[in-house]
Amino acid sequence: MSKKKVKELLKELDERIDKIQSSKEFKEYLKFFSKFHNYSYHNILLIKMQKPDAKLLAGYKQWQKKFNRYVKKGEEGIMILAPYKYKKKVTELKKEVNEGNIVETEVEKEKEFVSFRPVYVFDISQTKGEPVPSWKIEVKDTRKDLLNPFIDYTSERGIIVEFRRLRDCLKGYSEGGKVVINDKLNDTGKVAVLAHEVAHEDLHYDCDDRKLTEEMVELEAESVSFLVSEYFNIDNPSERYLALYKKSYDLGESFKRINRVSRNIINGILKSI
Repeated sequence: MSKKKVKELLKELDERIDKIQSSKEFKEYLKFFSKFHNYSYHNILLIKMQKPDAKLLAGYKQWQKKFNRYVKKGEEGIMILAPYKYKKKVTELKKEVNEGNIVETEVEKEKEFVSFRPVYVFDISQTKGEPVPSWKIEVKDTRKDLLNPFIDYTSERGIIVEFRRLRDCLKGYSEGGKVVINDKLNDTGKVAVLAHEVAHEDLHYDCDDRKLTEEMVELEAESVSFLVSEYFNIDNPSERYLALYKKSYDLGESFKRINRVSRNIINGILKSI
């Protein structure tokens, strides 16, 4: 793939992202998901212990008021811990200096404390009602023949590839020398995600001393996945994924890095086919 072609494709990707971000569908999607609460690490553990496949959670009344959905009869709530504040009168010692002597007197004050109490939430699968917006970023399974050659290439590079069942919203991740891919994906989808994670391995692990934001990191990695997919005629809706990340960064600033990694991956796969 020529440098000119790469530049053209990155410009096209940028335009696609901007088009998605300005669409009514995207704005409705963001509006819907902004209504959900972000849970603490401990509450996430509690949720996974009780309902490992949980995706979107809200309280009984929240489902009704915010989403016009209703908890199905007989569904059991998922217990989490919610903070609450309360006030209590306490006695404290107040020290004062009186004629060179330290005098202690008891003072009663009202102080505010924070504690936790159990509350119950329900997953979207436990509800029914108005439909929720979908955001499909699945890849059609048209190039499953590329998966094994890609794995061969990563092995030559010393990168371990592991396929494991991950939660639905997580397609894969890299650990520096190891890449984990969600085993639920089809083979072509695994190729696209593998390209994304290998890009992380090449670009974002001890290879650059720049201060990279999450936006820049994801734009670079998914741009590599997009270019690899375009070369092998994979229908990869990268613009939908990147629309959730892109704020202000210009892809052109990462052109050389994206170009280098995507060309290495493409040549590596071609060599192993």
